[in-house]
Amino acid sequence: MKFIIRAIPNTITLLNLLSGCIAIVFALRGWTEFAVYCIFAAAVFDFCDGLSARLLKAYSDLGKQLDSLSDLVSFGVAPAMLLHVKLQSLLGNKFTGSFDNGLAWELLAFVPFIIALFSALRLAKFNIDTRQTVSFVGLPVPANALLIASLISLSVYGNCFVAFLDNWIAVIILSVVMSFLLVCNLPMFALKFVNLTWKANKTRFIFLLISLAIAVFSFIFGENIMFVVALIIAFYILFSFLLFLFRRAV
Repeated sequence: MKFIIRAIPNTITLLNLLSGCIAIVFALRGWTEFAVYCIFAAAVFDFCDGLSARLLKAYSDLGKQLDSLSDLVSFGVAPAMLLHVKLQSLLGNKFTGSFDNGLAWELLAFVPFIIALFSALRLAKFNIDTRQTVSFVGLPVPANALLIASLISLSVYGNCFVAFLDNWIAVIILSVVMSFLLVCNLPMFALKFVNLTWKANKTRFIFLLISLAIAVFSFIFGENIMFVVALIIAFYILFSFLLFLFRRAV
């Protein structure tokens, strides 16, 4: 029985990995929406494996390493592949011409894979950084992946707020900026509640209340869930940055 209990979190983690693998396949086939759904499914499994490990008291070093490896695929390689496919489609008409010119554009289409590289660095840092037990330093890879996936999904439907992604330069800039946020030293709070007191969780409660307001107003104005996810994660980054500036000022 103990073996079965200990295997539950790792099994959920493997479902995270499976979702990431399928997302990559779907992205390569041009099934963008299905790839996005798989990344979101991976995020759900990523949340559930940690929750089940806490509830069942089934922590293990194997589970920790397996979680990082799964996250690298689902939240590093998969979103990078989505951006690669997007960029390749935008650069499609530039691949013709001379060999040297065409090769340069082909290589440019691989720029989004820096997200996979920096995700690996972010996960490796997280595993050895004792500062990140109750908070984060740099953007967590699941949040990075969900932001990218939601923006890609919105761009498919021609959402005016992400029309910038129809420009190949914007896709490259997004890849570079998100890669930087993964490994920068910006402190970012974690939504981990040790207790439910206002004093200990003031930042988390304020963020959740504002996020709820964002979601409500977004739905009122007819926006979909992908827009809400993108907006809340963008707000999370901005809120963390403002807190950082405020704490340095006082």
